[in-house]
Amino acid sequence: GPPPPPAKAAAAARAAAPTTKAAAAATGSLPAVEIRSARATDSGMQVTWSDGERSTFHREWLFRNRLENLFHSGQNLMDPTERCHATVTSVTQVGARDGGGSLIVHWADDPNLQSSTFPALYLRQLSHSLGSRAVEEAARKPKPLMSSDEIPTVEHASLQSEGGVKAWLELVNRHGLCLVKNVPREEGAVSRVAERIGPVMNTIYGKQFDVVAVADPINVAYSTLGLVMHQDLVYYESPPGLQLLHCMRFDQDIMGGESSLADAFHAAEILRERDPKAFATLSRVPATFQKIHYDRPDPVHLQYRRPHIQVNDSGAVISVFWAPQFEGPLHAPEEDVEEYFRAYHLLADIFDEHSSHQVIIKRRLEPGDLLCFNNRRMVHGRTPFSQEGGGTVTSGGRHLQGCYVGMETYINRLRVLQHLEIAPEHRSPGIPISRVSNGDHA
Repeated sequence: GPPPPPAKAAAAARAAAPTTKAAAAATGSLPAVEIRSARATDSGMQVTWSDGERSTFHREWLFRNRLENLFHSGQNLMDPTERCHATVTSVTQVGARDGGGSLIVHWADDPNLQSSTFPALYLRQLSHSLGSRAVEEAARKPKPLMSSDEIPTVEHASLQSEGGVKAWLELVNRHGLCLVKNVPREEGAVSRVAERIGPVMNTIYGKQFDVVAVADPINVAYSTLGLVMHQDLVYYESPPGLQLLHCMRFDQDIMGGESSLADAFHAAEILRERDPKAFATLSRVPATFQKIHYDRPDPVHLQYRRPHIQVNDSGAVISVFWAPQFEGPLHAPEEDVEEYFRAYHLLADIFDEHSSHQVIIKRRLEPGDLLCFNNRRMVHGRTPFSQEGGGTVTSGGRHLQGCYVGMETYINRLRVLQHLEIAPEHRSPGIPISRVSNGDHA
């Protein structure tokens, strides 16, 4: 099965100084760095930082990542067949601290290569050392969202400024969700809010959809039934990144209909701690996600197989996929079937509202509320609802209007807003953000 995050790395992350990537992720700023010494080695270069951490950079890595290789559009102009025949003879330090210093690498054995300059901050953020990887893990690992946590909120009026959008998207990144208050109850308002991020994602439900009980629904969400915890459109190769749901109407005589959310990253870690074998199984055996529905104006036939949990090379969770309503038959080796379902039920139990793990947050939306959440990190559901006195709820007594934003659109907007005022040489890799459950191995 996948390896757990290294114990040494975890310890190093806990001991990381406040000027590390972890602090940078929390504050939305770049960390300060200071070089104690740097020297050439047989394989490349070794740097000792002011906190005692040591980083080594292979000459091939230095050769391929020279800033002079970059076109102004950010593309690397290196020929992939070109090898590094040069050696590092010496290293000169210029500048001092706070990300302003640089190292000049002096080359030999290549007449076309004399020296290359590397900003200190660039090197520190891309260091391969165990301690640096631990700091990066601490910066990227989202803080678990618990049922006792408050949903962060912003005012709709604040989203008219770029600074307000940045603050909003940083909250979504940090917590997985954010509530926008006092959104005008107007047709299409949800799409206009989404467009403050970028283009609305077009799906099999169109660009915008109405979650309202109807007599003959094409989706169970358009009924009064409860919805178990799930993510939307997991049968897509790239499911939506953000989901936005705007409460247009929620009559007082509607009983039930509360929105439920849970942090899938946190649930996966609970499963890992409770039963490592089950965690390993759900990280290896692919489930089948599907939407096969021909009795609708635009028939749909989509299937995608992947494990419920995806981890990176160090064992960190980087994706979770959970949508019981859209699971097809398991197609796996016979010897995996029994263990898969044992593991599956353990994860399902964690997402259950009666679970002792207390991962579910419930909220009855109010007219004018707009709930924005990361559809790839958060699972969501709904309690069943009915009209007080036993009437039927098909007249729009509970009406949410929704849309999606693609993950790349969301991440791009967030990172551009974070880096607009940062010097170009410090934009790569830049300010770290929490993992968004899109399979990025960072």
